[in-house]
Amino acid sequence: MFYRIRFPLIQFYRNYSMKHEPIHRIIYSSSTNIWFNLATEEWLSNTIKPNEHILFLWQNDKCVIIGRNQNAWKECFLERMDNDGVLLARRRSGGGAVYQDLGNTCFTFLVSQAHHKLDKNLNSKILLDALQSSFNIQGHIHGRNDLVCGSDKRKFSGSAYQNTHQFSLHHGTLITHVDTNAMKKYLNPNKEKLKSKGVDSVQARVINLCEINPSINHKDLCLAIEKSYRQTYSNNKIQPIEILSRETLNLIPELNTSYKFFSDSQWRYGQKISFTHEYEKRFPWGTISIGIISQRDGLIHTCEIYSDSLYVNMINRLKENLIGKIYTGESIRQICQQTRKQVETEQEKTMIDDIQSWILTQI
Repeated sequence: MFYRIRFPLIQFYRNYSMKHEPIHRIIYSSSTNIWFNLATEEWLSNTIKPNEHILFLWQNDKCVIIGRNQNAWKECFLERMDNDGVLLARRRSGGGAVYQDLGNTCFTFLVSQAHHKLDKNLNSKILLDALQSSFNIQGHIHGRNDLVCGSDKRKFSGSAYQNTHQFSLHHGTLITHVDTNAMKKYLNPNKEKLKSKGVDSVQARVINLCEINPSINHKDLCLAIEKSYRQTYSNNKIQPIEILSRETLNLIPELNTSYKFFSDSQWRYGQKISFTHEYEKRFPWGTISIGIISQRDGLIHTCEIYSDSLYVNMINRLKENLIGKIYTGESIRQICQQTRKQVETEQEKTMIDDIQSWILTQI
Protein backbone atom coordinates (compact mmCIF):
# COMPACT_ATOMS: atom_id res chain seq x y z
CA MET A 1 0.00 0.00 0.00
CA PHE A 2 1.47 3.36 -0.97
CA TYR A 3 1.54 6.06 1.66
CA ARG A 4 2.14 9.76 1.30
CA ILE A 5 4.81 11.73 3.07
CA ARG A 6 4.74 15.51 3.12
CA PHE A 7 7.11 17.60 0.99
CA PRO A 8 9.11 19.07 3.94
CA LEU A 9 10.08 15.53 4.91
CA ILE A 10 11.27 14.88 1.36
CA GLN A 11 13.49 17.95 1.68
CA PHE A 12 14.76 16.71 5.04
CA TYR A 13 15.97 13.45 3.45
CA ARG A 14 17.68 15.35 0.65
CA ASN A 15 19.49 17.77 2.99
CA TYR A 16 20.68 15.31 5.61
CA SER A 17 21.67 12.24 3.59
CA MET A 18 25.23 11.04 4.15
CA LYS A 19 27.82 12.12 1.64
CA HIS A 20 28.82 8.87 -0.11
CA GLU A 21 26.59 6.08 1.18
CA PRO A 22 24.08 5.13 -1.54
CA ILE A 23 20.62 6.40 -0.66
CA HIS A 24 17.78 4.91 -2.70
CA ARG A 25 14.54 6.77 -3.31
CA ILE A 26 11.43 5.19 -4.79
CA ILE A 27 9.04 7.80 -6.15
CA TYR A 28 5.57 7.45 -7.62
CA SER A 29 3.64 10.07 -9.56
CA SER A 30 -0.08 10.18 -8.83
CA SER A 31 -0.60 12.34 -11.94
CA THR A 32 -1.24 10.90 -15.40
CA ASN A 33 -0.46 14.20 -17.14
CA ILE A 34 2.50 13.77 -19.50
CA TRP A 35 3.70 17.36 -19.09
CA PHE A 36 3.80 17.03 -15.29
CA ASN A 37 5.61 13.70 -15.45
CA LEU A 38 8.24 14.91 -17.92
CA ALA A 39 8.75 17.97 -15.73
CA THR A 40 9.09 15.77 -12.63
CA GLU A 41 11.68 13.59 -14.31
CA GLU A 42 13.66 16.67 -15.33
CA TRP A 43 13.41 18.19 -11.85
CA LEU A 44 14.64 14.97 -10.24
CA SER A 45 17.54 14.85 -12.73
CA ASN A 46 18.57 18.44 -12.07
CA THR A 47 18.40 18.17 -8.27
CA ILE A 48 19.78 14.66 -7.66
CA LYS A 49 22.26 14.48 -4.78
CA PRO A 50 25.74 12.95 -5.24
CA ASN A 51 24.82 9.75 -3.34
CA GLU A 52 21.30 9.20 -4.66
CA HIS A 53 19.78 6.41 -6.74
CA ILE A 54 16.19 7.06 -7.82
CA LEU A 55 13.48 4.76 -9.15
CA PHE A 56 10.62 6.85 -10.54
CA LEU A 57 7.42 5.05 -11.58
CA TRP A 58 4.71 6.86 -13.52
CA GLN A 59 1.93 6.57 -16.07
CA ASN A 60 0.46 8.86 -18.73
CA ASP A 61 -3.05 9.23 -20.05
CA LYS A 62 -3.54 9.45 -23.83
CA CYS A 63 -0.63 11.32 -25.40
CA VAL A 64 1.89 11.31 -28.23
CA ILE A 65 5.51 12.08 -27.30
CA ILE A 66 7.89 13.19 -30.04
CA GLY A 67 11.67 13.55 -30.01
CA ARG A 68 13.39 16.89 -29.70
CA ASN A 69 14.12 17.29 -33.42
CA GLN A 70 10.90 15.86 -34.85
CA ASN A 71 8.27 17.65 -36.92
CA ALA A 72 4.93 17.37 -35.10
CA TRP A 73 2.92 17.86 -38.30
CA LYS A 74 4.69 14.95 -39.99
CA GLU A 75 4.95 12.52 -37.08
CA CYS A 76 1.33 12.49 -35.94
CA PHE A 77 -2.23 13.35 -36.93
CA LEU A 78 -2.70 16.50 -34.88
CA GLU A 79 -6.35 17.15 -35.78
CA ARG A 80 -7.39 13.66 -34.68
CA MET A 81 -5.44 14.09 -31.45
CA ASP A 82 -7.06 17.44 -30.75
CA ASN A 83 -10.55 16.07 -31.39
CA ASP A 84 -9.94 13.10 -29.08
CA GLY A 85 -8.19 14.97 -26.29
CA VAL A 86 -4.80 13.33 -26.91
CA LEU A 87 -1.98 15.54 -25.58
CA LEU A 88 1.15 16.31 -27.59
CA ALA A 89 4.47 16.38 -25.74
CA ARG A 90 8.04 16.89 -26.89
CA ARG A 91 11.03 15.41 -25.08
CA ARG A 92 14.34 17.18 -24.66
CA SER A 93 16.05 13.99 -25.83
CA GLY A 94 16.10 12.55 -29.35
CA GLY A 95 14.42 9.45 -30.74
CA GLY A 96 11.09 8.81 -32.41
CA ALA A 97 7.41 9.38 -31.74
CA VAL A 98 5.49 7.10 -29.36
CA TYR A 99 1.87 6.80 -28.29
CA GLN A 100 1.07 6.23 -24.62
CA ASP A 101 -2.09 5.72 -22.60
CA LEU A 102 -3.05 4.12 -19.28
CA GLY A 103 -1.98 0.78 -20.75
CA ASN A 104 1.66 1.85 -20.32
CA THR A 105 3.79 1.77 -17.19
CA CYS A 106 6.71 4.19 -17.33
CA PHE A 107 9.96 3.76 -15.39
CA THR A 108 13.00 5.93 -14.79
CA PHE A 109 16.26 4.78 -13.20
CA LEU A 110 18.31 7.81 -12.21
CA VAL A 111 21.81 7.81 -10.71
CA SER A 112 24.15 10.61 -9.73
CA GLN A 113 27.39 10.51 -11.72
CA ALA A 114 29.41 11.79 -8.75
CA HIS A 115 30.13 8.44 -7.07
CA HIS A 116 28.09 5.81 -8.91
CA LYS A 117 27.49 4.45 -12.40
CA LEU A 118 24.24 3.47 -14.07
CA ASP A 119 24.00 -0.26 -14.83
CA LYS A 120 21.56 -0.60 -17.73
CA ASN A 121 21.64 -4.39 -17.72
CA LEU A 122 20.95 -4.48 -13.98
CA ASN A 123 17.99 -2.17 -14.48
CA SER A 124 16.61 -4.46 -17.18
CA LYS A 125 17.12 -7.45 -14.88
CA ILE A 126 15.07 -5.71 -12.18
CA LEU A 127 12.21 -5.33 -14.67
CA LEU A 128 12.50 -8.87 -16.03
CA ASP A 129 12.68 -10.38 -12.53
CA ALA A 130 9.53 -8.45 -11.57
CA LEU A 131 7.65 -9.86 -14.55
CA GLN A 132 8.91 -13.40 -13.96
CA SER A 133 8.30 -13.57 -10.20
CA SER A 134 4.91 -11.80 -10.06
CA PHE A 135 3.32 -12.60 -13.44
CA ASN A 136 5.23 -15.64 -14.77
CA ILE A 137 6.20 -13.67 -17.88
CA GLN A 138 9.56 -14.53 -19.40
CA GLY A 139 11.25 -11.81 -21.39
CA HIS A 140 14.78 -11.00 -22.47
CA ILE A 141 16.92 -8.12 -23.64
CA HIS A 142 17.02 -7.59 -27.40
CA GLY A 143 19.38 -5.11 -29.01
CA ARG A 144 20.38 -2.02 -27.08
CA ASN A 145 17.01 -0.68 -25.99
CA ASP A 146 14.23 -3.30 -26.11
CA LEU A 147 12.72 -6.04 -23.96
CA VAL A 148 10.97 -8.75 -25.96
CA CYS A 149 9.29 -12.11 -25.50
CA GLY A 150 8.58 -15.19 -27.58
CA SER A 151 10.44 -16.72 -30.50
CA ASP A 152 9.15 -13.92 -32.74
CA LYS A 153 10.74 -11.34 -30.39
CA ARG A 154 7.72 -9.09 -30.05
CA LYS A 155 8.54 -5.94 -28.16
CA PHE A 156 6.86 -5.02 -24.86
CA SER A 157 9.35 -2.43 -23.63
CA GLY A 158 11.51 0.24 -25.19
CA SER A 159 13.96 2.51 -23.42
CA ALA A 160 16.45 5.32 -23.91
CA TYR A 161 19.46 6.66 -22.05
CA GLN A 162 20.87 10.06 -21.19
CA ASN A 163 24.25 10.87 -19.65
CA THR A 164 25.44 14.24 -18.36
CA HIS A 165 28.26 15.25 -16.05
CA GLN A 166 25.70 15.32 -13.21
CA PHE A 167 23.49 12.26 -13.76
CA SER A 168 22.80 9.12 -15.78
CA LEU A 169 19.23 8.29 -16.73
CA HIS A 170 17.58 5.16 -18.11
CA HIS A 171 13.87 5.48 -18.87
CA GLY A 172 11.26 3.63 -20.86
CA THR A 173 7.85 1.99 -20.87
CA LEU A 174 6.32 -1.42 -20.29
CA ILE A 175 3.28 -2.10 -22.46
CA THR A 176 0.57 -3.86 -20.45
CA HIS A 177 -2.63 -3.17 -22.37
CA VAL A 178 -2.04 -0.18 -24.63
CA ASP A 179 -4.62 0.60 -27.33
CA THR A 180 -2.67 -0.54 -30.40
CA ASN A 181 -5.39 0.79 -32.72
CA ALA A 182 -4.68 4.25 -31.32
CA MET A 183 -1.07 3.94 -32.43
CA LYS A 184 -2.25 3.66 -36.02
CA LYS A 185 -4.84 6.39 -35.55
CA TYR A 186 -2.52 9.04 -34.14
CA LEU A 187 0.98 8.15 -35.38
CA ASN A 188 2.11 8.73 -38.94
CA PRO A 189 5.20 6.50 -39.22
CA ASN A 190 7.72 7.03 -41.96
CA LYS A 191 7.01 4.42 -44.63
CA GLU A 192 10.73 3.82 -45.36
CA LYS A 193 11.35 3.22 -41.65
CA LEU A 194 8.58 0.63 -41.43
CA LYS A 195 9.83 -1.06 -44.58
CA SER A 196 13.37 -1.23 -43.23
CA LYS A 197 12.13 -2.97 -40.10
CA GLY A 198 10.33 -5.63 -42.13
CA VAL A 199 6.84 -5.05 -40.70
CA ASP A 200 3.55 -3.98 -42.20
CA SER A 201 2.28 -1.73 -39.43
CA VAL A 202 3.10 -0.14 -36.09
CA GLN A 203 0.97 -2.72 -34.28
CA ALA A 204 2.88 -5.70 -35.69
CA ARG A 205 6.00 -4.83 -33.73
CA VAL A 206 4.55 -4.84 -30.20
CA ILE A 207 2.75 -7.14 -27.79
CA ASN A 208 0.67 -6.23 -24.77
CA LEU A 209 1.74 -8.11 -21.65
CA CYS A 210 -1.92 -8.77 -20.88
CA GLU A 211 -1.91 -11.14 -23.87
CA ILE A 212 0.47 -13.32 -21.85
CA ASN A 213 -1.04 -12.74 -18.40
CA PRO A 214 -4.50 -11.07 -18.36
CA SER A 215 -4.18 -10.20 -14.65
CA ILE A 216 -1.35 -7.71 -15.11
CA ASN A 217 -2.12 -4.04 -14.34
CA HIS A 218 -0.25 -0.83 -13.62
CA LYS A 219 -0.53 -0.87 -9.82
CA ASP A 220 0.53 -4.51 -9.39
CA LEU A 221 3.33 -4.10 -11.92
CA CYS A 222 4.69 -1.07 -10.03
CA LEU A 223 4.59 -3.03 -6.77
CA ALA A 224 6.43 -5.92 -8.45
CA ILE A 225 9.12 -3.54 -9.81
CA GLU A 226 9.45 -1.92 -6.39
CA LYS A 227 9.84 -5.34 -4.75
CA SER A 228 12.47 -6.41 -7.28
CA TYR A 229 14.31 -3.11 -6.78
CA ARG A 230 14.32 -3.54 -3.00
CA GLN A 231 15.64 -7.10 -3.30
CA THR A 232 18.40 -5.97 -5.65
CA TYR A 233 19.53 -3.22 -3.28
CA SER A 234 18.71 -4.97 0.01
CA ASN A 235 22.11 -4.04 1.45
CA ASN A 236 21.58 -0.31 0.85
CA LYS A 237 19.45 2.27 2.60
CA ILE A 238 16.08 2.77 0.94
CA GLN A 239 13.91 5.72 1.93
CA PRO A 240 10.14 5.50 2.51
CA ILE A 241 7.99 5.74 -0.60
CA GLU A 242 7.40 9.25 -1.94
CA ILE A 243 4.33 10.21 -3.96
CA LEU A 244 4.31 13.39 -6.02
CA SER A 245 1.10 14.96 -7.30
CA ARG A 246 0.01 18.03 -9.26
CA GLU A 247 -0.22 19.90 -5.96
CA THR A 248 3.57 19.66 -5.76
CA LEU A 249 3.77 22.35 -8.45
CA ASN A 250 2.76 24.95 -5.86
CA LEU A 251 5.50 23.80 -3.47
CA ILE A 252 8.49 23.50 -5.81
CA PRO A 253 9.16 26.53 -8.07
CA GLU A 254 11.71 24.65 -10.21
CA LEU A 255 9.22 21.88 -10.93
CA ASN A 256 6.56 24.43 -11.83
CA THR A 257 8.99 26.12 -14.24
CA SER A 258 9.69 22.79 -15.97
CA TYR A 259 5.96 22.06 -16.20
CA LYS A 260 5.31 25.40 -17.90
CA PHE A 261 8.12 24.66 -20.36
CA PHE A 262 6.88 21.19 -21.36
CA SER A 263 3.25 22.34 -21.64
CA ASP A 264 4.10 25.41 -23.72
CA SER A 265 2.63 25.14 -27.22
CA GLN A 266 5.63 26.77 -28.90
CA TRP A 267 7.94 24.07 -27.50
CA ARG A 268 5.51 21.24 -28.28
CA TYR A 269 4.56 22.18 -31.84
CA GLY A 270 7.47 24.23 -33.07
CA GLN A 271 6.92 26.25 -36.23
CA LYS A 272 4.96 25.12 -39.28
CA ILE A 273 6.85 26.50 -42.29
CA SER A 274 6.38 26.29 -46.06
CA PHE A 275 9.89 25.58 -47.30
CA THR A 276 11.30 26.44 -50.73
CA HIS A 277 13.50 23.32 -50.59
CA GLU A 278 12.50 20.21 -48.64
CA TYR A 279 13.81 16.66 -48.81
CA GLU A 280 13.88 13.54 -46.67
CA LYS A 281 15.89 10.31 -46.48
CA ARG A 282 16.05 7.18 -44.35
CA PHE A 283 19.57 6.15 -43.25
CA PRO A 284 20.56 3.08 -41.19
CA TRP A 285 20.94 5.38 -38.18
CA GLY A 286 17.57 7.14 -38.61
CA THR A 287 15.37 9.35 -40.74
CA ILE A 288 16.25 12.97 -41.48
CA SER A 289 14.17 15.69 -43.14
CA ILE A 290 15.65 19.07 -44.09
CA GLY A 291 13.65 22.17 -44.93
CA ILE A 292 15.37 25.29 -46.29
CA ILE A 293 14.08 28.74 -47.22
CA SER A 294 16.47 30.46 -49.62
CA GLN A 295 15.65 33.77 -51.26
CA ARG A 296 17.06 35.39 -54.42
CA ASP A 297 20.26 36.41 -52.63
CA GLY A 298 21.14 32.69 -52.42
CA LEU A 299 21.49 32.65 -48.64
CA ILE A 300 19.85 30.11 -46.34
CA HIS A 301 17.48 32.33 -44.37
CA THR A 302 15.63 29.56 -42.52
CA CYS A 303 16.61 25.96 -41.88
CA GLU A 304 14.80 23.23 -40.00
CA ILE A 305 16.18 19.72 -39.54
CA TYR A 306 13.83 17.02 -38.28
CA SER A 307 15.17 13.64 -37.26
CA ASP A 308 14.54 10.68 -34.96
CA SER A 309 18.30 10.34 -34.44
CA LEU A 310 19.43 10.14 -30.83
CA TYR A 311 22.30 12.57 -31.53
CA VAL A 312 20.44 15.77 -30.73
CA ASN A 313 23.46 18.07 -30.36
CA MET A 314 24.89 17.11 -33.75
CA ILE A 315 21.59 17.89 -35.51
CA ASN A 316 21.28 21.24 -33.73
CA ARG A 317 24.89 22.15 -34.50
CA LEU A 318 24.45 21.44 -38.21
CA LYS A 319 21.28 23.51 -38.32
CA GLU A 320 23.01 26.48 -36.66
CA ASN A 321 25.93 26.28 -39.08
CA LEU A 322 23.68 26.24 -42.16
CA ILE A 323 21.70 29.40 -41.36
CA GLY A 324 23.06 32.49 -43.09
CA LYS A 325 25.37 30.59 -45.43
CA ILE A 326 25.24 30.46 -49.25
CA TYR A 327 23.10 27.61 -50.58
CA THR A 328 25.68 26.05 -52.90
CA GLY A 329 27.45 22.70 -53.06
CA GLU A 330 30.82 24.08 -52.00
CA SER A 331 29.26 25.92 -49.07
CA ILE A 332 27.45 22.75 -47.94
CA ARG A 333 30.75 20.83 -48.00
CA GLN A 334 32.45 23.49 -45.85
CA ILE A 335 29.55 23.60 -43.40
CA CYS A 336 29.47 19.82 -43.00
CA GLN A 337 33.24 19.66 -42.49
CA GLN A 338 32.99 22.47 -39.93
CA THR A 339 30.30 20.53 -38.08
CA ARG A 340 32.34 17.34 -38.32
CA LYS A 341 35.16 19.02 -36.37
CA GLN A 342 32.71 20.16 -33.68
CA VAL A 343 31.29 16.73 -32.77
CA GLU A 344 33.00 14.13 -30.60
CA THR A 345 32.01 10.61 -31.62
CA GLU A 346 32.93 8.66 -34.73
CA GLN A 347 29.25 7.78 -35.18
CA GLU A 348 28.36 11.48 -35.44
CA LYS A 349 31.16 12.06 -37.95
CA THR A 350 29.89 9.17 -40.09
CA MET A 351 26.37 10.60 -39.94
CA ILE A 352 27.59 14.01 -41.11
CA ASP A 353 29.43 12.36 -44.01
CA ASP A 354 26.18 10.61 -44.97
CA ILE A 355 24.23 13.87 -44.74
CA GLN A 356 26.79 15.78 -46.82
CA SER A 357 26.76 13.23 -49.62
CA TRP A 358 22.99 13.18 -49.63
CA ILE A 359 22.45 16.97 -49.60
CA LEU A 360 24.86 17.41 -52.50
CA THR A 361 22.66 15.14 -54.63
CA GLN A 362 19.62 17.31 -53.84
CA ILE A 363 20.96 20.73 -54.81
